[in-house]
Amino acid sequence: MSKIKKNTEYTFKYNINAGRHGWLRLTPAYSVKVVEEVLKKLSYKPKMILEPFSGTGTTELVCANNGFCSTAYDINPFLVWVADVKTRKYTEEDNLNYYNAVHQIIGNIQDYEEADYPNIHNIERWWNPMQLKFLAKLKTVIWNEQNVNVKDLLKMSFCRTLIEVSNASFSHVSTSFKDNTEEDNFTFSQGKDIFLQICKMIAKTASINPVAKSTVINRDSKNIGDELKENFDTLITSPPYPNRISYIRELRPYMYWLGYIESSNDASELDWNTIGGTWGAATSKLSDWEVSSEILPDYLFDITNKIAKEDNRSANLMAKYVLKYFNDMSFHFSSVMESIVEGGTVHYIVGNSNFYGNSVPSDKLYEDLLKTVGFRNVKTEIIRKRNCNKELFEYVISAEK
Repeated sequence: MSKIKKNTEYTFKYNINAGRHGWLRLTPAYSVKVVEEVLKKLSYKPKMILEPFSGTGTTELVCANNGFCSTAYDINPFLVWVADVKTRKYTEEDNLNYYNAVHQIIGNIQDYEEADYPNIHNIERWWNPMQLKFLAKLKTVIWNEQNVNVKDLLKMSFCRTLIEVSNASFSHVSTSFKDNTEEDNFTFSQGKDIFLQICKMIAKTASINPVAKSTVINRDSKNIGDELKENFDTLITSPPYPNRISYIRELRPYMYWLGYIESSNDASELDWNTIGGTWGAATSKLSDWEVSSEILPDYLFDITNKIAKEDNRSANLMAKYVLKYFNDMSFHFSSVMESIVEGGTVHYIVGNSNFYGNSVPSDKLYEDLLKTVGFRNVKTEIIRKRNCNKELFEYVISAEK
């Protein structure tokens, strides 16, 4: 086997300058290029594509731009909103109204009242007083906008802005913060410049509309739903990886400011119901969790038993975490089997993981679970080596019904 490269073009970094895909960054997101390559390799023209782990809408936006209709699910209502706004069609009038609203905001932002600050723990670590004041006034004027399309574009611009002006960095799996000791290192003028540049980028890319329709639904993908069974001929998705990197960690500031969550308990509850979620109380709930799937392979239990025996106080919880991840995915695979038409194909982009030196071979586990629920011609392709460990890779696992 030839040496596997890091291939950063298969990560979120490729999306930053890829039109609407660059509207909102999510570090665990996967690359536009992966979806495009999967579509090119299909031996047929798909009529309806399913994306059961929508995230920031990568799959459905690529499909829409290439003329393919799709339906996407996500359990997180904020991500459903993000994907819907990114895949929506905007008229010339929408764009003109958005442009006018941006310039009105920039000219009058200091005249507006401040919205209430979100209930984020230690919020001053994220934003200093002047940054908070700017964001709170910006929120007030945006939330007063009456045109739905314009308001959503402004809210998307607001999401980008609140991170750009913050002291937080998502360059690593753990959020880090810049020094925030000086209160006068930010001015409204700087904030307006940042907001304007973001709005210009969004306005430019919003003017290029997708070709086909995408529907994004707030739903738990462990169950695709009876009403949609036997409706899809293709599935392309990238589920959360079994590596404890939670989407909710990076999404919290957006979700607090936009009102999708109001407390850490809200975040924990959402993450507990998410496949692979481990944020806050979601981890402690693992203590009482029990396996319910009847199709998990025996070697998975061998792996988790080894993890549980490691000399680490979290070893037993992590063993349960791995079991719960594949337990939930097994229900997802069973549901997908009933939702894909005969001859249709599924394509999963996923990475393996490692706990205390014990490898969790996601590729093999996906292969075996897909075969168990009835898929055939299961194949795996390694697409990149991940930066963090020479034994960690990302794969495309494909199968046919």
